[in-house]
Amino acid sequence: MSADYFVFRTLIADHPDPATASRALAMAEAAVLRRAADAINALPQDYECDPGWGDAAERLRRTADGIEEKATAPAAPATPGPTGRVAQLLDAIRTGRGRWTTVRAAQFYRDNGIEPPGAQWSRTRTVARGDLRDLAVWGHLTRHEEPGRQYYTLKTRKDVRP
Repeated sequence: MSADYFVFRTLIADHPDPATASRALAMAEAAVLRRAADAINALPQDYECDPGWGDAAERLRRTADGIEEKATAPAAPATPGPTGRVAQLLDAIRTGRGRWTTVRAAQFYRDNGIEPPGAQWSRTRTVARGDLRDLAVWGHLTRHEEPGRQYYTLKTRKDVRP
């Protein structure tokens, strides 16, 4: 598991307000970069051995400025919900109910002509898998796992965390 994925899963995705957690993490990262720049500047100056210390500190400060600027920028307006292919899949799940697997979602795409022309079945399944995962992350579906199999169901009011 990569460090970025670990940070995303533990600090951002499961946080009650992921946007706030993401901004706080970015601000902390910028503060760490500034402390690193201060530490570089505190080193004894020996221009014969390494004249690039000042450049390294300045680069760290510029990176920290960019991170802070991005973290404090106003958020883009939220879209009202899924659009296009994903919205059609969500509508089908709402009307069809039951368990939705990657194969069932891919078959829905194929039956309704939503897949790209000439797409291979494996590509359609990959797209369907990603769409189901995205709908679950956005809070529309609940993911269930059984040995060797996973499926999704429409999230009901009972599924919502207290």
